[in-house]
Amino acid sequence: MKNHWIVLANAARARILDREHDASPLQELADLVHPQSREKLRDLASDREGHAEKAHGDASHAGTAFQPRTEPHRKEHAIFASELSHYLEDAIAQGRCQALVLIASDPFLGELKAHLGPAAARIVSAAIPLDLTSYAGADLARRISDAISAARK
Repeated sequence: MKNHWIVLANAARARILDREHDASPLQELADLVHPQSREKLRDLASDREGHAEKAHGDASHAGTAFQPRTEPHRKEHAIFASELSHYLEDAIAQGRCQALVLIASDPFLGELKAHLGPAAARIVSAAIPLDLTSYAGADLARRISDAISAARK
């Protein structure tokens, strides 16, 4: 029995579905939520001023170096992608998942792929830029089948 996991994700939610083969019904295994990705910027950002470092010891280089600014929402997306990839790696190590399809919103798909560990990256059969996290039932099953069929062509 080969378990095919389908990960439906965006920056704030990931649903993990299982099916034994293409014609099997979908079974939802997990619904992971990361609400920080949807919070308002003022709730994520700190009021702390920036930090600068002076170059010391080299008289020819007396400039100031600022740490590059990372948008708080992008940090939260990276955190969620990392959490999701750890979940997938653990499941693969336990033998619960033998094949993986990623269907995620366009900006988040790249983030997720960048955080995948070697075991998960090895068993990904398709990575599709599409957000299906809000669909359910027969409509969801049809959309997943259509997306996977289109990706295989």
